[in-house]
Amino acid sequence: MGLVVKPYWVDRGTQTSSCVRRSILGSFIILLEFLTLISPIHAENLTLFSVGSGQVGGGYFAAAKALCETVNRSRAGDLRCSPEATAGSLYNLDALREDQLDFALVQSDWQKAAYEGAGRFEASGPMSELRGVMSLYPETITLLARPNAGIEKLSDVLGKRIDVGHPASGRRATVDRLLTAMGLSARDFAQQFELPVSSAIDALCDDRLDVTVLVSGHPSELIARALRDCAVLVPFRGPKVDAVLQTSRDFVSARIPAAAYPELDVDVPSYAVMATLVTRSDMPAEIVEALVTDNLEDLAALTRKTPILADLNLRDLPTKGMTVPLHPGAEVAYEKFGISP
Repeated sequence: MGLVVKPYWVDRGTQTSSCVRRSILGSFIILLEFLTLISPIHAENLTLFSVGSGQVGGGYFAAAKALCETVNRSRAGDLRCSPEATAGSLYNLDALREDQLDFALVQSDWQKAAYEGAGRFEASGPMSELRGVMSLYPETITLLARPNAGIEKLSDVLGKRIDVGHPASGRRATVDRLLTAMGLSARDFAQQFELPVSSAIDALCDDRLDVTVLVSGHPSELIARALRDCAVLVPFRGPKVDAVLQTSRDFVSARIPAAAYPELDVDVPSYAVMATLVTRSDMPAEIVEALVTDNLEDLAALTRKTPILADLNLRDLPTKGMTVPLHPGAEVAYEKFGISP
């Protein structure tokens, strides 16, 4: 076999490519070292925490998103707050107990039940580590019906196709409690559905459902869509429900204001619980203090940009609907603003 001689350009190209790779690698290492010197990596100093809310498009998610945005804007590089979409109050309380959430929005009636280990929480026992952070807005019992379903008052829902809410939601637990107190059960309706809010509104619009019972702050994007497309609001009042709720510590008399929706001419009477923000006793005080402080400092902008929080009352934030002790970090924050919890 004769001698094989490689062309000059092959060796030259290989050598050049190798040199280029070494040069690029060396430059990259130098750049990393330079960046490390002039700019510390913030990720390892960033504290992340979550706020369990509710369905995207609902009041809980809107509130959690607004609270988190305030903190993230004020504490960029130090704290990062994440609003988490969930099934609602009951899911949030269970997840909070299991350390799967750091903060949670919950109905005041289920906050009380969890803390005392009552009702649905009897088997799991009292959630004695539950701590209050902030009371936000009234969640009104909201009866949405198809316009041609023949439902003008609460008693008209008997014999109709009704949605009572997703089994893991606080709404469902509250509706079950109300129906039981009024002596009603699934047998009193043509059909009973267990739907998330958006699915219930879709079912109303598709004529697969006659009425849904919501527990909601107002205004609500989902309810606005329903009223615009396919639904009317029905008063949640009547002799039976009045007898139950007028003596209850968990509910207050309420109205859905006509100003909340263009389709309303008058306020719609009902009852309400409070939407409250809670956490665990082991949550670091500086995080709770930061969350409350930042939002109180930005309260005017917060209420202006987030319709469901438009009526926040500074003096009510640490007390209204709160049946659990306040977290020490929240107490410090409120005292800064001259509010004695």
